[in-house]
Amino acid sequence: MLSLSNPVFFEEVFKDYWELMYQSAFRKIRDQAIVEDLIQEIFVDLWNRRDSVQIRSGIKAYLLTAVKYQVMRHIDEQTKSRRLDTDDQQAYYEEDIFAFEELYSQIEVAVDALPPRAALIFRLNRLEGYTVDEVAEKLKISPQTVHNQLSKSLKLMRGELKHVAPMLAVFLQSN
Repeated sequence: MLSLSNPVFFEEVFKDYWELMYQSAFRKIRDQAIVEDLIQEIFVDLWNRRDSVQIRSGIKAYLLTAVKYQVMRHIDEQTKSRRLDTDDQQAYYEEDIFAFEELYSQIEVAVDALPPRAALIFRLNRLEGYTVDEVAEKLKISPQTVHNQLSKSLKLMRGELKHVAPMLAVFLQSN
């Protein structure tokens, strides 16, 4: 398990992944200021919880999952466009932390339930941000095989996670 308590390590993580996280969020939101705020929120939250956060499948997968969750939350907030007073905002924020951790855990469980090869392809593409062609090259299989495996995995994942969050469709949409 990863420890983010070391400020030097934490800074390296930030330097290594902020651009990838930015690009991932920008594909969905297309607003530089909002995306920068979302990425900053992720890192501030991660630093605040550095002693208690548990990262099981690697920092890259965790961060990209956090980005996808923040994007889903932002889109959800935009559609609801509700105003909360300060006390409600704090409760909402704390609820979001729990919701993300729960979502992350549920995704991990669902991915672990996939056949090993399908799980690997899903992790590389959806959690680590590799393109279909990059996954195919890395695993020495055809891009069509990657597409087929992703399609089957996404169908299974949607079924497994439909109870978790309706906005999970953003995360599990087919490309």
